Amino acid sequence: MNMRISTMACHALHLLLCLSEQDDDIPASASELSVSTGISEKFVQKIMRLLQAEGIVKSVRGIAGGHMLARTPDDITLADIIFAVEGGISLPGVSQAAPVGKTAFDAWDKVARSMHNSLEAVTLGSVRQSSASAPRHATRRRVAQPSSPLLPETDFGGTNAKAYSLGRQRCRKPKQTVPNSSAV
Repeated sequence: MNMRISTMACHALHLLLCLSEQDDDIPASASELSVSTGISEKFVQKIMRLLQAEGIVKSVRGIAGGHMLARTPDDITLADIIFAVEGGISLPGVSQAAPVGKTAFDAWDKVARSMHNSLEAVTLGSVRQSSASAPRHATRRRVAQPSSPLLPETDFGGTNAKAYSLGRQRCRKPKQTVPNSSAV
């Protein structure tokens, strides 16, 4: 069976997987998500607006702002994602006027319900868990893989330093060092 899932739905899942790997208290900017996933920044922003409207992600404004999950990965289903970016599963335009049309509509309705139930059964958490246990295979497109999920390691405190945003560039706060007074 060959069913089409839109690029937007695939990208939404990819972005949500990236967000699920982030620290809960540090939002990821659209530019960081773009670099991490290889998805254009404008498309990331569009998808994030749709996911935010459905309460899947929340956005934080300000200098250290960005996007983060609004719910736990186990509370986000593939059906939620499809509904947010596609408006749900739509039935083909079958006329119910003739008896044959009603039969065809009922068949497609049954298929749509079955698909919805299947999508409801798969959570972001289960996808994340299965991808962590799956062997890594070479992909056609290589995306830069920073040392932490979204924030690269720097000389200013490594991957555990708190980040702040400076325009579109993410920066790290330098670690505070106390000068050795006995060296004077």
